[in-house]
Amino acid sequence: MSTALSVKVEKREGASGAGLKLASGARPEEAGRLWGQLFNICGDLPAPEYAFGLHEGDGGYAACWIFSGGRPAPDGLSPADMPGGWYAVSVHEGGFEAIGDTIRRMTDEWLPHGGFLRVEGPVVERYLNDPRGTPEGALRTEICLPVAPDPIE
Repeated sequence: MSTALSVKVEKREGASGAGLKLASGARPEEAGRLWGQLFNICGDLPAPEYAFGLHEGDGGYAACWIFSGGRPAPDGLSPADMPGGWYAVSVHEGGFEAIGDTIRRMTDEWLPHGGFLRVEGPVVERYLNDPRGTPEGALRTEICLPVAPDPIE
């Protein structure tokens, strides 16, 4: 039995970082390997303020790292932006393999009754702790679905 889904709507500032990208049709296991590559590239750098993943509408995916304090991104990474705007936000707890289930529940269960419409833009995964040193069961990831109020006619 699934637990109740807690969702809040809030305005988020955009963020710029750099990362690695997969083309459309990316599978979850490919995203996992992409994060492994990004951690290998950035492994000696201090943990970022946060890292984020972008699920593009065409099935593409980007694993992104925020470089603070004017630190340049390592060679081989492409610029990546997390758009600012209004998001429906839910915290996914546990392993990354089930993030797709949380996204599905937000779109299928919450969105039709939440008073908001899905708008264009990537679904954002914002990592709240560092997976390099956090046990899988303690991982916490914000899932951010871009939304706008559903106008009443």
